[in-house]
Amino acid sequence: LPLVYMPLLGLLVVIATVYGLVVDDAYRLVSPLTRQTWRSQDAVTLATVPVLLWATWRARAGSLSAHLASAGILIWLTYSYAHLSIGAPFNAMFLTYLSVLALAGFAMLDGLLRVDVSAAAPAFAQVPRRAAAWFLAIAGVGIAALWLSEIVVALPGGLPTNIHLSELPNPTWVLDLGWIIPSAIAAALMLRRRHPAGPVIAGAMLVMLLILSATMLAVVPFALAAGLGTDPVVRQQLVIFAVLFTLLGSIETWLLTRARRRLGISDASWLRHGWWPETS
Repeated sequence: LPLVYMPLLGLLVVIATVYGLVVDDAYRLVSPLTRQTWRSQDAVTLATVPVLLWATWRARAGSLSAHLASAGILIWLTYSYAHLSIGAPFNAMFLTYLSVLALAGFAMLDGLLRVDVSAAAPAFAQVPRRAAAWFLAIAGVGIAALWLSEIVVALPGGLPTNIHLSELPNPTWVLDLGWIIPSAIAAALMLRRRHPAGPVIAGAMLVMLLILSATMLAVVPFALAAGLGTDPVVRQQLVIFAVLFTLLGSIETWLLTRARRRLGISDASWLRHGWWPETS
């Protein structure tokens, strides 16, 4: 991608996140906890911008691990801005949300499809495939069961308790069940089968999930600062967030750290010039 691509994406993310953090009615017509969840998402997403720029610079210099880190951040940006584009009430940042979604989505595909997985395979010979496969599979199945438990009981004609604006389906259900969970389970299966694409998809997914865990942990201080801790139901949810995502984030950090330490040396051949082979 051109050198200007990532700085442009980063600039748009900064504009959108700062708007969400400083404008009081940026996220109106939603529950107080949802509002603080999106504000914590803005704060964590803003912190990923310098990491994305650094990882992109290192990836251009030939770092495979930095390339996977940037791909994981791009998955997160695509996920979070798809969520805001279809789930947040219309506001002044709508076109910015769509721009980030388009740029991050294309860059995510570019980052993943340009990896020559066969050439990169020797670098992943010692990474913890089995542990990562079990984690991705269990986390994917667990979250799928959680969302389906809310959806299936309402199918005879009722409404789920976790319904969204104007009785629309929760965007988190759509994105998780339609994209993130299948990707995590597919990565787990590829790792188990020692498919050369397995470590690439799993590494990027673990980076994305680590950012998600950090976001959900950040909900706790944002909600407490907004005075939501006095509600016993919200307080119980915050305790669950703190315990669950501390555990998940710790496992994701451990897997990524261990994989980084065991990552072998790779030459520049792992990065292809384009998505498809050129023909005359």
